[in-house]
Amino acid sequence: MYLRTTLKSIFNHKYLIKNFMVKDLKNRYQGSMMGFLWSIIHPLTTLAVYSLVFSWMLKMRVGMELGTNNFTLWMFAGLLPWIFFSETLSRATSVVLDNSNLIKKTVFPSEILPISLLLSNAVNFLIGFLILIGGMFFLGQHVSGLSLLYVLVYIFPLVLFTLGFCWLCASLNVFFRDLGQIVSVVLNIVFYASAIIYPIHVVPQKFQGWFFWNPLIHVVQGIRDALFKLQFIEDRELIYLYTFSIIVFCLGQYIFQKSKKGFVDVL
Repeated sequence: MYLRTTLKSIFNHKYLIKNFMVKDLKNRYQGSMMGFLWSIIHPLTTLAVYSLVFSWMLKMRVGMELGTNNFTLWMFAGLLPWIFFSETLSRATSVVLDNSNLIKKTVFPSEILPISLLLSNAVNFLIGFLILIGGMFFLGQHVSGLSLLYVLVYIFPLVLFTLGFCWLCASLNVFFRDLGQIVSVVLNIVFYASAIIYPIHVVPQKFQGWFFWNPLIHVVQGIRDALFKLQFIEDRELIYLYTFSIIVFCLGQYIFQKSKKGFVDVL
């Protein structure tokens, strides 16, 4: 019942979601001289820093068994979904509190707030992805239209479980204000447990079973395999990724719809 209510609310308020998304994009760079160009500068700066540290200083390398011997491209392909996930979840955790004036004074569909943030960050993800594809062309890495379609197979579950976690954390943070700090700590741990800056095969075999349960690993590995090897991850990994994503999406929206009735009393 709650899922149908959520989906109906999303459809009925699609223009409001769009307006909040545009407003967030404008507010993010409001007053800055370079404006929307920061959406390009940020991913390029992140790429440059990680490349300097891991590729040049630490001399980390990847081989052709991963589809490319260019560590910078390989790493950036993993950083993009991580940046999308972590930034969206970090900001969405406090989104209900940040918009408490709307929720207290009007009958407001608060479930759309995390969605608008997600879509706003999706624009930045798209910009970063275009930079990645441009870099692949520039450095002579083959890119096919089919590989781009393969990437969508992993973007969809990424969006599902990101939104599910956003709903979950945004609702719980209203009642437990320390959650934002906890999320920041957990995200730091998850980053190093997602095989973003190192290939998964360097992890000792006895620990790799634990890494399987991290859905971000399958998204990161899937996008890399799609772009550099034109292939899918293993069937069991793909099945787990979609199962996990659907469960988190449904659970997140259920808890949000269940708890939103008490937002006004707490805010």
